[in-house]
Amino acid sequence: MKKITIILVLMSFVMVGVAQKIETKETNGRFGKESKNAIQTTIFYSDIKTVEKEMIKLMKSYKGKVSKKKGIIFGDNLVIPTISSNTIDMYVTLTDQKDGGIEVLAAFDLGGAYLNSSMHPDQFQRASSMIRDFAFSLTEKSYAGIVKGEEKKLNDAEKDFEKLKSKKESLIKENEEYKARIQKNENEIEKLSKEIDDKESSLKEMQKEFEKLKKEGNKIK
Repeated sequence: MKKITIILVLMSFVMVGVAQKIETKETNGRFGKESKNAIQTTIFYSDIKTVEKEMIKLMKSYKGKVSKKKGIIFGDNLVIPTISSNTIDMYVTLTDQKDGGIEVLAAFDLGGAYLNSSMHPDQFQRASSMIRDFAFSLTEKSYAGIVKGEEKKLNDAEKDFEKLKSKKESLIKENEEYKARIQKNENEIEKLSKEIDDKESSLKEMQKEFEKLKKEGNKIK
């Protein structure tokens, strides 16, 4: 039953995984009290702590200074050549969603204007690809971790199952050995019973003869 349950859990992850598609869209995102043009996506099968850690790691790879304040991750003077030859300020917020995903909002300040599809179509496309690649990679990594964890549970369950089978077979073998011993003992008991009966008759005859012998001895004067 445990093995079947784990297989069903794995199947449910696969079914959900098929339905999850990593996409990005342009939106007017809230960053504290301010609204900024932003790129929105969703990361699945992870948790907000892990996503935050990986996002900060990504932002630090662009050489700028990264900090977090009031739920906003801020990258100051990042160097992202695929988006701009100038330094960029990047703002990111992460939010838990009801379906278990993590919403990512990323805004890029190019210095005088926030990145948007109408004014910066090519740059916006490259930034969207960057955010989507991040979300896809982390979702894939997180899902692989879940599968690995469930695989371990499955392997452990299979080992437990084989141990139970082995124990059962061992007990059956023991029972067969006990039955053979019991049968052997019963045969021996039957043989001994016959010998006892025969010896009892012989013993009684010997006792009679012995009594006669003693009586004859009493006649000696």
